[in-house]
Amino acid sequence: MIYRFTSILHSITGNINLRFIVGIILLLLLPGSVFAIDIEEVVWGFNNQQTRNQCIPVSILLRNNTPEAFDEPLQLNRLQFDGSRVGAPLVRKVFLAPFTSQWVQFYPYISNSYQTDWSLNWGPGFLSGKKLTKAENNSNPNSDLSDVRSRIILSRSDGIIRKVGHFKQFPEELFPPSVTATDSLDEIIIGHVPRWDAARKVSFMDWLYQGGIVHLLTDDTTGENLIFTTSMVELNSPLEFFRIGEGLVIRHNLKLSQMTDNVLITAVNKIHEREAENILNHPPEVKQSITVNSQYNNNGYGDINYNLLHELTELTHPDHNWPLIYLMSLLYLFMIYPGCFLFHKRQKNSRYRNTLLFVLFTIVCFSTIFWSIGKRGYGEKTTMNSLLVATPLPGNYFDTTCWINSFVTDGGLYQFQTTAESSIFTTAQDMERVKGFIANGIDGKIQADIPAFTSRPFMFRAKVLFPKPECEIVDYQLNRDGNLEDLKLKFQPGLPTANSRIQILFREKLYLARQTKEKDGSTFKLNQGGVIPLATWRTKLHDNFGLSTSYPNRNQTKNISEVYNKLYETLVIKSLDLTSEEEVVQFQGHQSRFKLFYYCDIPDEFKLKTDVRGAQQGRILFVYDFALPEKQIAENNESSDQ
Repeated sequence: MIYRFTSILHSITGNINLRFIVGIILLLLLPGSVFAIDIEEVVWGFNNQQTRNQCIPVSILLRNNTPEAFDEPLQLNRLQFDGSRVGAPLVRKVFLAPFTSQWVQFYPYISNSYQTDWSLNWGPGFLSGKKLTKAENNSNPNSDLSDVRSRIILSRSDGIIRKVGHFKQFPEELFPPSVTATDSLDEIIIGHVPRWDAARKVSFMDWLYQGGIVHLLTDDTTGENLIFTTSMVELNSPLEFFRIGEGLVIRHNLKLSQMTDNVLITAVNKIHEREAENILNHPPEVKQSITVNSQYNNNGYGDINYNLLHELTELTHPDHNWPLIYLMSLLYLFMIYPGCFLFHKRQKNSRYRNTLLFVLFTIVCFSTIFWSIGKRGYGEKTTMNSLLVATPLPGNYFDTTCWINSFVTDGGLYQFQTTAESSIFTTAQDMERVKGFIANGIDGKIQADIPAFTSRPFMFRAKVLFPKPECEIVDYQLNRDGNLEDLKLKFQPGLPTANSRIQILFREKLYLARQTKEKDGSTFKLNQGGVIPLATWRTKLHDNFGLSTSYPNRNQTKNISEVYNKLYETLVIKSLDLTSEEEVVQFQGHQSRFKLFYYCDIPDEFKLKTDVRGAQQGRILFVYDFALPEKQIAENNESSDQ
């Protein structure tokens, strides 16, 4: 008994020693890159929150703890509940010198989902990696998924996201080098002159030009106004408040500890009221917040980006010959049984070889027939359908958001690239793993596998070079209620006219406009009687989504224009960043500014460079924002009262 026990004990210890030795050998054989880097810190967005339905910057502080340089590509992957990867991985090349640290930034799309796990991978086959963690511990695991945009304090480069007073600090070195990654940023408090490179300065001014809000504090040491240089010199205006494009800059004489949400909101509202008073010869009426009845849905519209991509996918909905398919299906079932049984019964020698050959022949024949019938339902035509929203930036640039679907008849690995300075691509979905990769930034591109007779939807953000026309406000007329009665704009050169639709949004009302082509440009005037409240569009997103799928028996050429026209309202609501019926009903708009929506065919400058050999078609919504000239409007109001 003692001998048997001793033998068992030696056997167990021997196996343990063997496993230990084998483990050591495997570890020694692994490449050094597996243990090369550590993740020291992760910063989500601007205030360490994930903003739904947007591409946000994710800043990762990496450290190389080895005496060898790390020079390899990294992958950022979205994970499902079971740890499997979905979507297309974000890839970028990283170089880390021995025993050094470096910030690396990715721009993932945060979908409207409860699953927010990501992993950073590297090494052979990108099998090595670590799961990204949040910088904050929340009681609710999804409480950091926010629909509220960020208010931050721009701090010096200390690499730490911490809360000072009522707002979180954001290190200046992490500010994205392109405006396309700033969608989740609302307001910035600046108390020092940031030490930025040229790209980040331009990115910041582009963000401000599009409607950002900057709160400027005085210098901590001198108490004087901050002095900016190069492309940021416009911030040196001594005025109490001023605008740069659609953006607003406000000076404060308060200390950083005195800055609160109420202080910022009050300052912005007072300026809006003063701007409204400047264009009217009497104080504007104070409009109370609209009480939304229970009949209005205060739930969100969902992921609008995903819904738009789905609609573009359905534009290539097949027009199959279903009666023929059903007939061939019945014939196939008949050939299997009782056809196979009857064929076997007629065999005199009762051998199974001929019967098996009959079954195989039947399967091959009907597979070929179904394949031929099925592919011809798509018209055998490679097409790319797309929708764009473009807003002007300083210079001849436009900030664009594009939704695109590429349908191909020849399967393969396809590449899509913009002509823009910087771009951000995403598949905007968390259900399917995409074979390929996404490389964002300068010369950004997406490479994805598209099987034959299928489609690949995706979206991208890009800063595109495109001639921006000069606009002159020729004439306005406001009534005593502050509504537009007359308007005349002149663009030089003129805007494209193919499939155009024009509307003007002033406060909470939409005005239909018409374009008249002239020798050196085009003129826009209001259409009489073409006024509707924006609130009437509160159900447009629910009604429009699913439009293309409601015509299953119509081919592509019959419904494509109708779908594009119907999706115009969706793009307008998307451009206003409205996410629910309640927000649409409560929308009041700026009291002294208006927006021009111009919907037309996509110019060639906005089309993708791709190896997909097919036509690129779609519509683009240009969104221009203008301020009402103070003196001219005041004179018009005085003349109308006489």
